[in-house]
Amino acid sequence: MAFGMISTRAFSAAEDLYNSHGKRDPFMPLVSLTSRESPGLLGVQNVEDLEMQGVVYDPKKGSIVIVNGSVLKEGEESGSVKVLKIAPEGATFLVNGVEAFKPVYEEEKKGK
Repeated sequence: MAFGMISTRAFSAAEDLYNSHGKRDPFMPLVSLTSRESPGLLGVQNVEDLEMQGVVYDPKKGSIVIVNGSVLKEGEESGSVKVLKIAPEGATFLVNGVEAFKPVYEEEKKGK
């Protein structure tokens, strides 16, 4: 005795393939530790050139900041950018000798 299914529909290989064009690869991490030396921080001249993507705040195990695609801990530096202090609402950076706080969320400027 044999069991099976019989389909009357003919399948074409092109019809059944997943089209990933324009979609993010679900198997690629959004942020990885290999991005610590990403070129996103190498051309930074001042704090306005920094774009905050997020903060993971954990005072016991160590906080991290994600800025211009790079993952940095307090005290770490990449290019001309050094992370001085990380807080839940943002981080303090030293960029080319100038210290400045960059919040995670910035209010939209009027007129934009």
